[in-house]
Amino acid sequence: MKPLDGLLVIDLSRYPPGRYATLMLADLGAEVITIEATRGNTAQVELISDDLGAPYLTVNRNKKSIALNLRSEEGRDIFYRLAEKADVVVEAFRPGVVKRLGVDYDSVKKINPRTVYCSITGYGQDGPYAVQPGHDINYIGLGGILDLTGERNASPHIPGSQIGDLGGGFSQAVIGILVALLAREQTGEGQYIDVAMFDGVVNWLWVQAGQYFQEGISPSRGETIFTGAYPCYDVYETKDGRYITLGIAEPWFWETLCRLLGIEQFIPYQNEAGEKRDEIRTSLQEIFRTKTREEWLALLGDANIPFGPVNTVAEVFDDPHVLHRKMLVEQEHPVLGKIKHIGIPIKFSGMSARTGTPAPRYGEHTAQILAELGYNDDGIVKLRQAGAIE
Repeated sequence: MKPLDGLLVIDLSRYPPGRYATLMLADLGAEVITIEATRGNTAQVELISDDLGAPYLTVNRNKKSIALNLRSEEGRDIFYRLAEKADVVVEAFRPGVVKRLGVDYDSVKKINPRTVYCSITGYGQDGPYAVQPGHDINYIGLGGILDLTGERNASPHIPGSQIGDLGGGFSQAVIGILVALLAREQTGEGQYIDVAMFDGVVNWLWVQAGQYFQEGISPSRGETIFTGAYPCYDVYETKDGRYITLGIAEPWFWETLCRLLGIEQFIPYQNEAGEKRDEIRTSLQEIFRTKTREEWLALLGDANIPFGPVNTVAEVFDDPHVLHRKMLVEQEHPVLGKIKHIGIPIKFSGMSARTGTPAPRYGEHTAQILAELGYNDDGIVKLRQAGAIE
């Protein structure tokens, strides 16, 4: 049994926030049908034009693919037939686009009032920035996270992963969809979900906002424990030019580290400001440059303190804990052979998720899905000739 067995999800999105959200639903057992635009009717991007490329393969496993021209009446009619059975519809166009296409929530609700319809946008369906284009860097910049990222007295640093797209978009969408499905069990009706990636970014400021609300101080990068202010919570270079992390917020861990490194004189000054802080950081920098990263990992491994390596992506997927937790999985692809994927991060005691089928080829299931909707072979040929499908 899969947690979401029996649910039908229609995915109109084009980019990772929507595709990653429906990927999680698919991994949890939902039947997910991605509606690809027919070639020539959209500006093609790698995610939807190269069905053997890494971006497409990454976000489309366990899904079915149908290529529809939603600008045509016939294409919209096919969508409506799918919507009659859909539990969830996900879209990630700018506000107003799905209404112009005639595949918006109001249109779907008339067909199937039980549908949960989720829109993922940069800034939401209303507000001064609603129709403004954007990407992850814009959301985290406007939302304050970029200003907190990097070294003091230096330029902000772009994070290594998409905080707005994933933390603000994908995760909030999945939470909203599952909550709305639970609510439907009580009311019998679906509802509309407005997810703004920007809202999700702002929501991630829980520590920093709390400080600002209570103290009236707007935190800056390099001035709080989580932005590199204190030597106990920082990144240090090792002898071989690699890096390790210290995440020591608790005084007992700090005492353990100081005794291990022979700098007991610094035990009382973990959160000291000014010259003493600079003295401690300089001392730690000098100490950590005396051994290689692997030597430090071996030395600190049994110390029971929060530390670790700064891994490359390749090292992440060779890590024994990653492998033990099954965060690296393999699939057999009909064209590419054995391919690797990130595993499923949620483990259940009484149910299982899946990494079952590889990403479909572009439009692979068009004919199959149309047949299931009642179209005969002649009808499918006519739809293809009319440019409604591909």
